[in-house]
Amino acid sequence: MLITPFFGEVLILTMMAVCCLRTYFIKKTRLDAITTFAPLAFVISILQIISWGFNFCEILLFLISLIVFIVNYRSFIRFCNHLYVDTYSTSFIVFSSISLALIIFAAVVFTLYMPQPLSPKKYQVTVTSTYFSKQKDGSYKEADDLFIDKSLKLTVYSPSLENTDKTKNTVVLFVPDKRAGALAYEPYLVLLAKSGYKVYCGNFDFSTVEGNLKFLPTAVSRRNLIHNVRREDSDKKYFDANPQFYDAYAREFEILIKIADAIEPKSRYFAIVCDGVAENCFYKIKNPARPIAASFDLAKVSEYKTSGYGFIQQTDPLYAAMRYGLKKDKIYFVPSYAVMKTKNAIEGSNDIE
Repeated sequence: MLITPFFGEVLILTMMAVCCLRTYFIKKTRLDAITTFAPLAFVISILQIISWGFNFCEILLFLISLIVFIVNYRSFIRFCNHLYVDTYSTSFIVFSSISLALIIFAAVVFTLYMPQPLSPKKYQVTVTSTYFSKQKDGSYKEADDLFIDKSLKLTVYSPSLENTDKTKNTVVLFVPDKRAGALAYEPYLVLLAKSGYKVYCGNFDFSTVEGNLKFLPTAVSRRNLIHNVRREDSDKKYFDANPQFYDAYAREFEILIKIADAIEPKSRYFAIVCDGVAENCFYKIKNPARPIAASFDLAKVSEYKTSGYGFIQQTDPLYAAMRYGLKKDKIYFVPSYAVMKTKNAIEGSNDIE
């Protein structure tokens, strides 16, 4: 199941709606316990920003939850002091109604642009995730401590045994672009696994990148910073001006190849897939643990208009509409077409018999 900020957004909207609606259906004298939903919604909206970064939806929710909290502040203080409420003032009802209208507006936006989920089980794909921590010597070790820093999330998409036989035992290695996380590519990765390839997706933190942007906590934050702060005319120019990204991609593929080689000693072929500017890293991969039989760049798929940001027509339709003017792709045409192009590139490689 696709994990997105949508579920947190639904929780916040529900809590705020109940908080605002209570002025209409609660008339008896009582402790106003429902008012606690206002500060809870506000706190969760902050946690959403910390988890998913600054974007239109999270900022909108934060502002609305702040308004609801301010409107309900006095009621919350009364509840904390165990004071009973006899009736609500006219001004409070008016401001609650305005807040409710904003909540309804946000709910409509989020409903229209909710992510298009894709169930791996439906396509007979098994998804497993493992976290790795970076050691002092630069190697990566599986993280067995809950509180240890995790530098790599390795997600493996495994096809059914029946489909595996069709791909000559080839493993595909993928590292997402720095402007997106692995979840932004999940429709493509699941469909690629459905076609028979076992896919290793390495979602690294910024510890592999030298210099700036290391501090950014989430892929969403990085995406928006790179898009909004940079002054270059294009993403390509931005990355060309920061060659440390290419070095980072090369290191990440080297690490991923080494990990996959240890897990998949019987696999005959390794193929690597990148997205956009990461293509230049192919030439910088040094002494891979396993020879690379094929490579493919998603940016070469002309129908894929959101290179570097993932398949956001499914995973982040609102950003796709605002950034590119694209509609939600409900039939998964673009990731399906990208999978077909990937298969053609892999099967057409001279190194794969």
